[in-house]
Amino acid sequence: MLRIAIVEDEVKDAAVLCDSVKRAVSELGETSEIEIFDKPLVFLDNYKPDYDIVFMDIELPGMNGLEAARRLRSKDDGVVLIFVTNMAQFALDGYTVNAMDFIVKPVVYNNLKVKMVRAVKHIDMRRGEKLVIQCKTGACVVSASRIKYVEVMNHKLSFYTTDGVIVASGSLSKLEAKLAKYDFSRCNNCYLVNLDFVTEINDHKAYVGGDVLTISRSRMKPFMKALADHLRGVI
Repeated sequence: MLRIAIVEDEVKDAAVLCDSVKRAVSELGETSEIEIFDKPLVFLDNYKPDYDIVFMDIELPGMNGLEAARRLRSKDDGVVLIFVTNMAQFALDGYTVNAMDFIVKPVVYNNLKVKMVRAVKHIDMRRGEKLVIQCKTGACVVSASRIKYVEVMNHKLSFYTTDGVIVASGSLSKLEAKLAKYDFSRCNNCYLVNLDFVTEINDHKAYVGGDVLTISRSRMKPFMKALADHLRGVI
């Protein structure tokens, strides 16, 4: 079951998008629950991080889509965000809010299905990996999609997740090999970063889920390549 939100103030556009998404989901062998919001504030004020995909119109009443997306990211770092717009140039700023893609109106079904295939694959990958972390209080089970980054210090691993910090023993190198397929990359010898949470690179610093991490000189080139590969096909 995919939980999907459509934030769109134009009734006809919302209906067309909803019908197209339902068709794509069905053809991909999935089921869906879709909610439509015509006002971004209504969507955000009652938001709970249990959606898989959010389709966000950029031109919205009272608040533009980019600002709404920034507020969404403060509540949910992991949801797949796809912009919908009449003017593609405005969607190019989507990387600042970690948008996966954008759709230009009027919605063309074949184009939308390509985006949905990518989104569903991404969601399946994020759901796929569960880590069992042995910590002082016992065993913790954490989804890879909830890990923002991991820090190693004095042979201790600190997992910075969307739900807090978990400290455990372990090898960062072994963890790196295990999480590579989920687009984790080192920005220096101490940090293993979930590239989904990178919102900005500036002056040898990576902004990751609200924290600022240093990118070492030796790691800059491979880290930027990993980030570029991660963003390939994304806005």
